[in-house]
Amino acid sequence: MPRIEKIECFFLRYPYPEDIRYVYSGGRCDNMDAALVRVTCDNGETGLGEITHGQFTYEPIPGLVAHFERLLKGHELGDINRAWELMYGSSIFWNREGLGIGVMGGIDLALHDALGKTLGLPVWQLLGGRARNDVRIYASNGLFDQVEPLIADARRAQARGFDAYKMRVVRPEATPPLVAAFRETFADDLDLAVDAVQGSCAVPWPQGLVKRLARALEPCDLMWLEEPCRVENIEGYRELRRATSLTVAGAESIPTARAFKPYLEAEAFGLVQFDIATSGFSEGRRIAALAALHQKPVGIHSWGSQVSIMAGIHMAIATANVAITEFCFMDHPLNERLALAALEISNGRVAAPQAPGLGVVFDPALADEFPYVPGTNTMILTDQTDMRLT
Repeated sequence: MPRIEKIECFFLRYPYPEDIRYVYSGGRCDNMDAALVRVTCDNGETGLGEITHGQFTYEPIPGLVAHFERLLKGHELGDINRAWELMYGSSIFWNREGLGIGVMGGIDLALHDALGKTLGLPVWQLLGGRARNDVRIYASNGLFDQVEPLIADARRAQARGFDAYKMRVVRPEATPPLVAAFRETFADDLDLAVDAVQGSCAVPWPQGLVKRLARALEPCDLMWLEEPCRVENIEGYRELRRATSLTVAGAESIPTARAFKPYLEAEAFGLVQFDIATSGFSEGRRIAALAALHQKPVGIHSWGSQVSIMAGIHMAIATANVAITEFCFMDHPLNERLALAALEISNGRVAAPQAPGLGVVFDPALADEFPYVPGTNTMILTDQTDMRLT
């Protein structure tokens, strides 16, 4: 079995053209950023992973990658469980949650990709084999505050083979009319989820506003309402679930099973969402198992490039209680440059991938083609804003 020789990270950036304006309740998306991590083994085999936190920050990530590289250099590739415990155990004093776990998750994806390619097996086989032959996948964008671009993007998703779509809240008051226009256009042909994105808002909404929005959306037959409360507000989630008939989903920034445990015990979520490029396969499997004990479906969060999209698919194929996985549907060229082959989506489902590893490919020249320059990130705006009274 080969051994780990090198772990390195690459940041890619695609600036959106001026005619694309992606906005949501907490900020705007000016760029498609991808923080990729590559593991190289002593036999030349490589594996690719992704770090979702790299969409929000740069400087800490190369340092954490270097920290874990020193720990894992010379480690046997096949001992991924041990690699996870080494990374977590060595950082237990400062890394119970947060960015360090996210970097571990990216490395974990890369290790599984490299091992799959070494053995000639798709990653879902490394996770115990198929729990299903195909999985439902939804197009995730809806970063619009006007009807026309929302409907146009949803039509683009429908033409691509999706039968489900997720939109973001920009302004709470504008959301019910946008949802009504969506429903009038697509009826039952395209299911809809609404993401309030309060986990990424510097100034959250008051709880009364959250309840009013949920009540206004109840007649709209949504798949779920996502992150309507600040993530730390467990009691707020429980209170909302008692007050609404909507399925309440959360929360992608919770990175470990231990961190999810109090939410599940409090019945905070009807749909459990963990981020595959934060928790990785190793911790993601623990989260999914914990959700299964509470009879909760899982919707995998993969708001990133083709790397995290494919990781979500492999996880979903191998995990019985995963009901759906996410395809970040923003309009950019990175996915096609990272895909080993085009992803075939039919009737809203994608079949178990057959290529070894994750089914992704990386050319380091992409870092020159899509250069990344660190700077202030507009994904979470921190302009002085008063919390709303109502």
